[in-house]
Amino acid sequence: MKRKRIIPINAINLTVVITVMIFVAILTQSVIEELTIRDIQNVTRLTHINIFTKIEHEMIEPINASLIMAQNTLLLDFMDEDTPETEARIAEYLKAIQNATGYESVFTVPDSTLNYYHPGGTDEKVDLESEHAYWYTNRVGATDAYGYVVNSENLDDWALTIYVDANINDRNGNFAGIAGVGKRITHLQDILVSYYEDQGVEAYIVDGNGMIKVHENNDYIKNMSFYTLENIPADAIDFELDINQPLEKMIDDRFFIVQKIPKLEWYLVVKKSASELSGALNHYSLVVIGTLAFGAMVILLVTNITIAKYKKQIISLSNIDRLTDISNRTMFEMDLREAIHSMESQKFCLALFDLDNLKLINDRMGHDMGDQTLKLIAELAKETFPEPDFVYRVGGDEFAIMIYRHIEEARASVETFKDSVSNNMHMQRVGSTVSIGVTENRAMDTEATVYKRADEALYKSKNDGKDRITAL
Repeated sequence: MKRKRIIPINAINLTVVITVMIFVAILTQSVIEELTIRDIQNVTRLTHINIFTKIEHEMIEPINASLIMAQNTLLLDFMDEDTPETEARIAEYLKAIQNATGYESVFTVPDSTLNYYHPGGTDEKVDLESEHAYWYTNRVGATDAYGYVVNSENLDDWALTIYVDANINDRNGNFAGIAGVGKRITHLQDILVSYYEDQGVEAYIVDGNGMIKVHENNDYIKNMSFYTLENIPADAIDFELDINQPLEKMIDDRFFIVQKIPKLEWYLVVKKSASELSGALNHYSLVVIGTLAFGAMVILLVTNITIAKYKKQIISLSNIDRLTDISNRTMFEMDLREAIHSMESQKFCLALFDLDNLKLINDRMGHDMGDQTLKLIAELAKETFPEPDFVYRVGGDEFAIMIYRHIEEARASVETFKDSVSNNMHMQRVGSTVSIGVTENRAMDTEATVYKRADEALYKSKNDGKDRITAL
């Protein structure tokens, strides 16, 4: 009798499992890589927008201050008089501007005398023959309203100083001199470094030739070019092009976004590398093949963790205010739209409030104290308005509250919140209160009309003396 051949079930199962695991490993690796690269691109885009906005904001303020100074026609009546009285009057004027703005430098130069006036008076004249007077001579005959010079010397941890020079024109429109300010952009390098630490996104600034101007590594500044640092050919990205819109480019395993900073004539480079992903996925595939069933569990676990991690980052960047850890304007607009659509079955009130005297807190006690106060006001609001009510930060010092109750109850809760702010020791110490506007939805309301009504109520509270509630 012939011996029956025993089918090697274990061997078959092992072969099937190994085959399936190899297939799953390859497929999973491909899916994870594609999803992760997409998420890397989204995180990089959001980070680029945040950094670019901060830099743009730093540039706008000194330009506006210089233009306002240059348009002060009162200066025209006496600035051409080269006398001690003129020096004293201009110095007093510039000192007031400096006290109001906090800028490191405030100055004016009448073309008739070329005296360089500053808050301390004047101790020199502009020498038109000197090569160092290019900042002045470049403005003579210029058709634009202002120009600027950026100083990036090794001062205060590579802080930048931007000098804005605005043309003063006489009443006939002729060039009559220059008025300007110099502002220190104090923590630009720290801004770039913080995004690398938080999001793994590297950012730095280069000039039109690709030479590095701002970087977390001080050794690179003015000593290394973008092309050398990234080890890419010079034609990979042409900074001479007018990159006013973000330029996105994938080079090898790195995703770049480049955009021109118009007021600096420099370029912001934001980069995230996927190189760490490749090594991790290769190791991961070997583990899956070697450990079979256990590897399958690892695949599911790592997949969920990876996707959840990047999804959480994107949701956080998109919907959560980074300073106060509450919902941002994007979430507010979504919730307001939903409330309008459901208002036939669900009444609601909208309250807008902002922090009184935030600028004074920032100027007198520093921006750290201002940020601490904004965090505190968000915490007090959340304590007073728990779910289903919701608190949002919709602007710098402006917040919104969706209150799903009738106006009488909403008004009572708003009063409680205002009292909690007024009685808070920190708020009393910094001398800050809240001004509030509140309104209830009406039958024909849209998102725009209910928001406008709440905003008008807030404006009335501010206009009537602050620290009060207005209901419309």
